[in-house]
Amino acid sequence: MEGRTNFQGLGLPARIGLAAGASLLGLMLAIAVVVAQGPDFQLSKTGPLFVDTGDVITYTILVVNSGDSAATATLSDTLPFGTTFVNCFYEKTGYTPVNPCTLPNPLWQETIDPGGRITTTLVVQVTGGTMNWPLVNCAQLGWDSVQQQDCFTTTLNPPHVYMPIIMRNFTPMPDLRVTSLTVDPPNPAAGEPVTITVVVQNVGERPAGPFWVDFYDNPSPPPEAANQIWNFLCSGSLQDCYGIAWYVDAGLGPGESVVLRSLPGEYEAPQTHWPGYFAQSGTHDLYAFADAWNWGVWYGAVEERNEGLDNRYGPVSINVAPGTGGGALGSGEGEVIIPWRPNRP
Repeated sequence: MEGRTNFQGLGLPARIGLAAGASLLGLMLAIAVVVAQGPDFQLSKTGPLFVDTGDVITYTILVVNSGDSAATATLSDTLPFGTTFVNCFYEKTGYTPVNPCTLPNPLWQETIDPGGRITTTLVVQVTGGTMNWPLVNCAQLGWDSVQQQDCFTTTLNPPHVYMPIIMRNFTPMPDLRVTSLTVDPPNPAAGEPVTITVVVQNVGERPAGPFWVDFYDNPSPPPEAANQIWNFLCSGSLQDCYGIAWYVDAGLGPGESVVLRSLPGEYEAPQTHWPGYFAQSGTHDLYAFADAWNWGVWYGAVEERNEGLDNRYGPVSINVAPGTGGGALGSGEGEVIIPWRPNRP
């Protein structure tokens, strides 16, 4: 009969085997075609294992499309009880600049190509009192009719045991410290040219390699650790936020200091938003942070004897009088774009 496979000349067991094999092969090919035509997303989330009340937590959420077609995905996040939102931004592979994301949900909705990925950084502050409940933070990813969730648990206020320390085999290390932050003139008016000067010293016993230093004008919240650079701590848009970034390429030897100023050509311009004056009158709380950036490394670019708040200087509070620049922030400017900061410029 036409349209049927001819197995004449073969025994019955052989004919049955060939027919079953052909059917199985066809099914496998059909499945392969179906799988190859769809997106396939993986969601992962990381954060700190232990925190205390008042700490700033940074969660990293990674979304990867390992399928063979593009799809639009939506990321949401449920903040744990006892935390408040500080900042959020995400980086899409192959695209610049870094994009902000805010609550309420969704954090973002993007079309992700095959092989593409989006890395989201979510910053919150712990405000949960003295209780010891765990902080469970869950991210939800949705695409087409599929939902995926990944949660990360952090222990709040773990018990601390303090033991006497016997110093043996002392290991020399570098230790960067901001020793001064000054404004000249010290009581400027809005729009009046000023010079910001930051002095950083290596008070350790070993040389420090290259590192970033950031200046912050009214950060929210103030920096407490590396990788909390000035443009990550803006309470509003970048157009209304000001900061300076320096890169100390030569590093510092033991006991050496470096003087950093806000003059054109002395800072890293692509990572800076600073017109040379304070644009808004009123009180300004100023900070500086040494070893401010080395993405993916918690202590920054230089492993030091003391980290965190030991690298911060401030607040230095100044009162800016009304003047020619006392109007709206960012007036006369176009869109402000700060590219993703490299670990080394």
